[in-house]
Amino acid sequence: MKRSFRLLLPAALAVALTACSTGSAGSGSGQAAATAKASVAADGALTGKKVLYIDAAPGNALLDGLAQGLAIDLAKQGAEVARVFQLNAQNQIDLAAANQRINEGIAQQVDAIVIFPLDANAVGPGVQAAKDAGIPVFIFQDISAIDATGKVAFPDEARGKTAGEALAEAAGGSGTATVLSGLPTDNIENAVKGGVAGLRSGGMTLVGDPNNQRNLKDDAPGAQAIAQAIFQNNPDLKALLVYNSASATGAIAAARQAGVADKVLIGTMAGEDTNISQLQDGSLAVSYDLDGLKYGSVMADLVTRSLTGDVADGTVVPAPEGAVYTKDNADTFVPWTERVSYIDVPSTF
Repeated sequence: MKRSFRLLLPAALAVALTACSTGSAGSGSGQAAATAKASVAADGALTGKKVLYIDAAPGNALLDGLAQGLAIDLAKQGAEVARVFQLNAQNQIDLAAANQRINEGIAQQVDAIVIFPLDANAVGPGVQAAKDAGIPVFIFQDISAIDATGKVAFPDEARGKTAGEALAEAAGGSGTATVLSGLPTDNIENAVKGGVAGLRSGGMTLVGDPNNQRNLKDDAPGAQAIAQAIFQNNPDLKALLVYNSASATGAIAAARQAGVADKVLIGTMAGEDTNISQLQDGSLAVSYDLDGLKYGSVMADLVTRSLTGDVADGTVVPAPEGAVYTKDNADTFVPWTERVSYIDVPSTF
């Protein structure tokens, strides 16, 4: 059975989150975004339909991108979208909240439910209840343990390999390299697997073990501590590939502290806006842009085609691969918040 998918989320599910309005779009990729009221098409394929999006938690760049891509494209098809979160009354992530949100959607007689699942076992009863009520359920990530109507699979191994190959090329295709991993979730494990393969196929000699080099705190300080140990154990290290944006920032700080910033190239498999300035000043060599907006758009298309009878139940659609950025093309990067006009996604219909 696959593990839960918690890309870029806090390591501790009980962590207290800053309260914020569920109606705000939040950040697109690390930057504040102005929002406007959604313009819902009056004659679209889904006009009159209501789609509930059960998100994980507010304030996460990737998750906000997914929500915006989903809501903007569904609005173009005429559907109303509401976005709620898997939080309890104390604004803490709560696995049980997913089923509660699903039951609320059933009571509102929504036409479809989209979920960013945190745990396959926890969400299972709610998914079954919705399907029993005749409401199709769609999930981000291809998790076999969840019997969803449709799924959008993330290309994690592919992005890891692409980032690894790019970092190996930047390092000249020789020397030692290693990977700083994170929480042992499916998406991170697959990305690390791809990263190792990419570094190796790019000519690098792998040292260390990603299983013993995990940033379990999922933040920059946590990555800094792990990277410090990596640099100490591998004084001749030439390349370090990390799994997310915050870990890149932590690894950069560790390299400076260890006096190896001019010897070790650092790359990230999941970059954000903040990493672009690091590319430009030379402290980061490679940043892979996931482009969550496109992931959300793919989900919107799957929901639309399913509700109009164009695809069969159980369909799995791959999300598109992103792009690699280096110092050479960093100035061409466009922040997510500038790629589309962000809209306000309300918490109720």
